[in-house]
Amino acid sequence: MFYHGFDNYMEYAFPMDELDPIHCVGRGRDKQNPQVDNIVINDVLGDFSLTLVDSLDTFVILDDKKRFEDAVRLVIDNVSFDVDSKVQVFEVNIRVLGALLSAHLFAIDKRFGYEIDWYKGELLEMAYDLGERLLPAFAHTKTGIPYPRVNLKYGLPRDEIEETCTAGAGSLILEFGTLSRLTNDTRFENAAKKALYALWNRRTESDLVGNVIDIQTGHWIHIASGIGAGIDSFFEYLLKSYTLFGEAEYYEVFLQAYTAIMKHVRDGSGYVYQNINMYNRGIMSSWVDSLAAYFPGLQVLAGDVENAIKLHLLYYNIWKKYHALPERFNYHLQRPEIVSYPLRPEFIESTYFLYRATRNPFYLSVGEMVVNDLERYRTDCGYASVRDILEGELDPRMESFLLSETFKYLYLLFDVDNKFNTLDTNVVFTTEAHILMLSTTYLKFQPSIIQKHDPSLEMPTCPRYTPQPGLLSSILDRPDADYARALVGLDADTIIPHARGYCEAVSTSPHVIEVSFGERLPENYKPMPPTKFDGGVIIDQLTGIKLELTKRSDRNGYNISKVNDYRIAPGEVLEIRDPSIKEHWLKQQSYSKITLRLYRPSLHDYTDISGVTASFSPTVHHYFPHPLYNLHHLPKTPYGCSPYSSSEKYMLRNSYIVVKRGECTFYEKAIHAQDAGARAVIVVSDENHLFQPAMPSENILEEVSITCLLVTKESGDIIERALEDAGKNEIQEGVIENVISDEGNGESETKASLLPPETNMGSVVVGNDFYLAIYDHIVHNIKLNLNGQ
Repeated sequence: MFYHGFDNYMEYAFPMDELDPIHCVGRGRDKQNPQVDNIVINDVLGDFSLTLVDSLDTFVILDDKKRFEDAVRLVIDNVSFDVDSKVQVFEVNIRVLGALLSAHLFAIDKRFGYEIDWYKGELLEMAYDLGERLLPAFAHTKTGIPYPRVNLKYGLPRDEIEETCTAGAGSLILEFGTLSRLTNDTRFENAAKKALYALWNRRTESDLVGNVIDIQTGHWIHIASGIGAGIDSFFEYLLKSYTLFGEAEYYEVFLQAYTAIMKHVRDGSGYVYQNINMYNRGIMSSWVDSLAAYFPGLQVLAGDVENAIKLHLLYYNIWKKYHALPERFNYHLQRPEIVSYPLRPEFIESTYFLYRATRNPFYLSVGEMVVNDLERYRTDCGYASVRDILEGELDPRMESFLLSETFKYLYLLFDVDNKFNTLDTNVVFTTEAHILMLSTTYLKFQPSIIQKHDPSLEMPTCPRYTPQPGLLSSILDRPDADYARALVGLDADTIIPHARGYCEAVSTSPHVIEVSFGERLPENYKPMPPTKFDGGVIIDQLTGIKLELTKRSDRNGYNISKVNDYRIAPGEVLEIRDPSIKEHWLKQQSYSKITLRLYRPSLHDYTDISGVTASFSPTVHHYFPHPLYNLHHLPKTPYGCSPYSSSEKYMLRNSYIVVKRGECTFYEKAIHAQDAGARAVIVVSDENHLFQPAMPSENILEEVSITCLLVTKESGDIIERALEDAGKNEIQEGVIENVISDEGNGESETKASLLPPETNMGSVVVGNDFYLAIYDHIVHNIKLNLNGQ
């Protein structure tokens, strides 16, 4: 089925975006072709071979390495994003950016068997280019919530609307976060994370979010709250971001959101998830939409299999009645409100996850039903969307998600031995079913700091799924299964009583600690109140302040959840600007943080090294990770304190020189490297803390035009081992990859370390850094700014 759709797309439509499977022509923006429908639906079409790009990692699922490699080559040779196309940020993110990142990860990772020998990171470079073209959507918004559309060539259109849906703005973090981790450019992840929390922090007291919001004022425009169109993937990305990145804030937000859904959105029967008013929780409509059919799959991932079974039964009976899922079904009138079906994958996705969780053969029979029904919509050159499921009228469009999602989940459902059904590593399917996986190298919090188990705080879990007795018992044998049939008006005469029995997710009280500053204060003392700002709360004076710290659900320390009467929302920080605590800090200094990325061929992995640029050398701006060849260190001149010989200069030209600290000034090392024609000099410190190398006091005659970078002694050892792995002192092309990037995008940050204390409030060492800690548990969302800036 996949190859019938893909091969016909390549024959009749490529390089256009989509296939018209009825007339066997392409669809897109090609105004030179009179046969082409130039009407853009969903703002997806954009002259970049959408169906080809979106299908890349489906070849991996099908274990077709040759076609995967051929498709990668076609994308590299034919796709460009320098096109005058106005596209929807959300759709291009999930379909195109996600596809490029997934295919790149498979093309470089030998663990999965799809690495490509000739591949040099071109897909990642394309993803970076596309990411930069999407960033203008965030540029002129007061809330951090992005505009819904951009022009890939010219940026933000002047007349662009200033409202967006929750799913569109809040479902960018997986792809943008992965792009940031892989390219060492934090702009993408920071923008997506800010948008996500900007939406969540505008929720109601009942933890409900709306459907459409004004990106400038932050006011909700469409106040319907539910799990379907306009909101759906917002919840999905919260849970999957925790899975991929390992950061508990996402999980904690998901638990709050899921609890609110189960308490307010889910009706008393347990089968229907309503659209309700986010403020007064009144019912706003009596329909469910086909996009919400993804939710049982998400419930499986959250551990709530029993509720997933119930909701899936509702959609199963709708499908069985119409041989498809209408875009909207009115459960009160028991008939469709919108009768189209564009071959969406969501119901099949949930069927796949439920079979993986239960192994109940019922879900295989559901898959068989879906396969047979999809064959009804097969044409001579593809598969056609359904314009009217009641009349059987077809629509001349084959959406790219048919190949990237629908067929992918069907194949995985039946191919039980597929390697992606048995992986023991962290893998997520994006909302477009693109596969993303990150090694621990790219995680901010390494597993080594998640240590102590506290039995007083158990992970909130839902009841374990318990299959009914019987060798071949079916889900349809459950005593409450007929209720779903009755809801859709399918062969059921009576409504059978059923148990409510749902999991509200949070079953334990959080572990809370209160901390106060200033024990003996005058009765009339009025502490300086905290100041609320966009990213959290600022404290200018600690005296009289009370903090509430809540233990994180991953047991990895605490989050500050309250300052006096101010709540600290997820994603926000407490910033302390009290200069009186200066004496407690080892040192403080503002500098731009630079990252050097080393590729270790023997480990097939990356190592990131932090450094500081000297005050007298140029600031390094982000450089996309092309290999920077010729990393040298010369054993005969390890300190770089004397002019290099002619032969050494010949060797060092356009190279990166590694030298040791000492014997002469940083300035002298830089000047000698510059005279040798080097691009930069990397100085390895004799200590494991960083500072900014400064200009010597004497008069300077020559200006430094190359970068001088200081790294720690430990980082120097890593570089030394990398050189030893290469088997020689000179690192050649393809052996080691270096990325120098400005992690703060040119902004300075204050670095500080706490002295070891004498009380239980103190510091804990992680790597080379010190963190504020309570009972040896890290407090994560805290920042010190002792300069008061």
